Amino acid sequence: MNDLAKCPVCNETKFLPYRSCKDHMVSQEMFQLRKCLSCGFVVTSPRPDEAILPGYYESTNYISHNNASKGLLEQAYRVARTFTLRWKYNIVRKYGKHNTRTILDFGCGTGAFLTHCRNKGLEVAGVEPAYAARQSAKELVAAPIAADIAEIQGTFDAITLWHVLEHVYDLNNTLEALKQRLNADGTMFVAVPNLESHDAQLYGEHWAAFDVPRHLWHFSQQTMARLLRNHNLKIHTILPMPIDAFYVSLLSEKYRNGEKGVPNMVNAFRQGMRSNRIAKKTGEYSSLIYIAHP
Repeated sequence: MNDLAKCPVCNETKFLPYRSCKDHMVSQEMFQLRKCLSCGFVVTSPRPDEAILPGYYESTNYISHNNASKGLLEQAYRVARTFTLRWKYNIVRKYGKHNTRTILDFGCGTGAFLTHCRNKGLEVAGVEPAYAARQSAKELVAAPIAADIAEIQGTFDAITLWHVLEHVYDLNNTLEALKQRLNADGTMFVAVPNLESHDAQLYGEHWAAFDVPRHLWHFSQQTMARLLRNHNLKIHTILPMPIDAFYVSLLSEKYRNGEKGVPNMVNAFRQGMRSNRIAKKTGEYSSLIYIAHP
């Protein structure tokens, strides 16, 4: 295990205990979250060494890296993903500074989003560290899919990170490498869970979007803005991802109450609606998309 020596946002070395969370998805181990005393950034620390962290993704339960559809939650995830593909593409087209022709999807999983973009006529490339997911993406997308950002040449009109930045082990070096591959008039799209959302407060340690130890970083709007600013990236727009409140609530209900089928579905729908209703006033949706320019 590896203790984080300093905050990647403000370089502070002092952290306060924040919460203990269980890895419900794979190992059933307990992990600690700590909060930076200076800027409030919440981190998973100690965390598994980078060499062994991939083992925490090696499960059929981790559905973003496989194409199997088994239970209710897996089916719900795939329905949501299919629904959002066109929505994400339209966001990229609408909020790109200029006409987007090239796109890099960092953490592209099995390649569903890139395939949609390619079918719309964009020139696409992807980065996916997980071997099995990367091989699936190569077959599906028929475009360059790299294991590491260092393998990617050239620059892009748009770079997307759909629920990926929270997984990145070396946060600052990765962001800097991505910025170097963004055109001067390009746009970066960063979607992450929101620590300040109502569903995060409601479910506490059972909030599915903590997803320890795969999620190493837990963002608020303030810490995300400061992190991007450190890399000379300015947030232009913040968009909500309302559908996330329902899926996260469904998974959180399972973690809190066990396998209860229909009752969990009913409660999750109710809490997802409530989270989105509150967020209309506060802006604190379950997940947020940060759209940033150099």
